[in-house]
Amino acid sequence: MPITEGRPDSGHTKVNYERLGKAVEDALILDYIYVLHSTRRQVWSSFVRGLFAGLGGVIGATLGVAVLAAILGFFSSTPVVGHFFTRVGQTIENRSTSK
Repeated sequence: MPITEGRPDSGHTKVNYERLGKAVEDALILDYIYVLHSTRRQVWSSFVRGLFAGLGGVIGATLGVAVLAAILGFFSSTPVVGHFFTRVGQTIENRSTSK
């Protein structure tokens, strides 16, 4: 039995969600098959995917190093291990700026 629900404020608009879902699924499958049958589209899709994966990795690593350096900066004033954390933070900053 198909689901037909409308908006409560307008009785004339009915949406068949099963048909809508099937249409979207069919469109996605056709698009996927369209890409599979073209080597150029496969190469382009892989290139774009790799580009964004690499960019995301670089941005994530940069933010990770920045957060780690900031956290180590908070521990630089502790009496026993402050000197160690200061040296580790300086090493991280020197290596990240030298490359």
